[in-house]
Formats: sequence, structure tokens, C-alpha cells
Amino acid sequence: MMGVRPWVLVSGVVVAVVMLVGGCSSSSSGSASSGVTGAGTTTTVSASESPQLSEDDPLNVNSTKDLSTVTATIDGADSPYLYRLPNICPRFPDGALVKAGIDPSLGLNPFSGRTTSLLQSCELTASDPSGQNPQLWGVAIGITSNNIDELINQSRIHVVKSNVAIGPHSEFVYHSDGDTALDCEAAWGTFFGAVMLNYSGNTWYPNDPCAKVVDIARVLYPYIPSRPGRRR
Repeated sequence: MMGVRPWVLVSGVVVAVVMLVGGCSSSSSGSASSGVTGAGTTTTVSASESPQLSEDDPLNVNSTKDLSTVTATIDGADSPYLYRLPNICPRFPDGALVKAGIDPSLGLNPFSGRTTSLLQSCELTASDPSGQNPQLWGVAIGITSNNIDELINQSRIHVVKSNVAIGPHSEFVYHSDGDTALDCEAAWGTFFGAVMLNYSGNTWYPNDPCAKVVDIARVLYPYIPSRPGRRR
């Protein structure tokens, strides 16, 4: 059985994240500066948690503004969300999971809960209606404080499609080294970093894995945090 392979996401993303953390630096005052892209413009902002940060600033962790159209570019290791990533598993209602083809009765299994300070992930599966197989397919979904460029611009990532519409954001669809023909992955940027989906199929359920991961992303997209102050 192939099943969901969250360790692919971990080996491909978290290991790279750990390396990035080791190579990142911050200013002596404990705050770092970086650009944040939104509405087609880029501004320079501080990663400090100063109360002077506006409601429109994605680095204001207490903002209640809808920042669903904002994509962060600050390094994940310097992000104020580094240790504030919510548990992603409980965010998805049963109705949305069913719509995505996922069986809620199989559970929402966090992969070690908080894998690192930079990643929260969850394993989801689809049951076989015939009862002949343990599952039809699986998907691991994770959120990270690393920005989308940090994730996509790795040598082991091979982008299949860019700018795939899923909502206010668009996503990358890609393969990672080690993926099989049954696997496909997707990711998009957010105000806190990025979201990743890792789809893993089985030989007894022939389908297009990249089309499937896009369909799942479109269903689950509305349940990803969009307001800094309402992450939980």
C-alpha cells in the first residue's frame, strides 16, 4: 500500500526549513526586515511585534483584518508566526472534508502535531467504498512560516504548473524528488507563510494526482487562516 506519505513533505520541506533556519540571521535588536507583497506592491516592514504596526500589516499578529490576498516574503525563521502556527487539523469541518473526498471517520491525524516550529501538518485519507482496500488515497496538508519562494525555489522541487487559481491566491503544482507517478503536491503563499498539500495515490485508484490535489486545495482553501488575530 502506498498511502499518504507525510514524510515526503517532511523530508522535502522541513529538512530544508531546518537548514534555512541555520542560515538565517536577524538584527541585533531581535527584529528583522523583509518585503511583504500585497495588491501588487512590496513594502519593507519590521518583524518586531511593535504595537505601532497597522491592521493592514501582515506582521501584526493581532490584526483582525482579512489578509487573504497578502503573500508574505519575510524569511520563515524571522517571521512573527514562527511559534504561532495553529493546529491545522481541527480547522476542517466534516462537510468540507466529505466534499473533498476525505472520510472524516478515519480521523485527522496530526503528523507529530508540531513537527517543528516552522510546520504544522495533518494527514487525511479517503476510504474505499467497496471495502476492498484500506484507503483510496491520502493527502498531507501543512502550514509553515516559510514563505512560498523559500519552498518552491529548492532544487528538489519541479514545478508542473504555476498560477493555478484556487481563490484569492494562486498555487504552484509540483513534484518533489522521490515522488512517484501516483503523487503530486501543491503550495501557495499566505500572510503567515505558505500552505502545502502532498497527495499520494494508490494503484487501485487510477486518477490524475495533480488534478486531484488542485481539487482538494480548492475545497479546503477557505479554512486556512486569513486573519492574523484569528488563527485559532
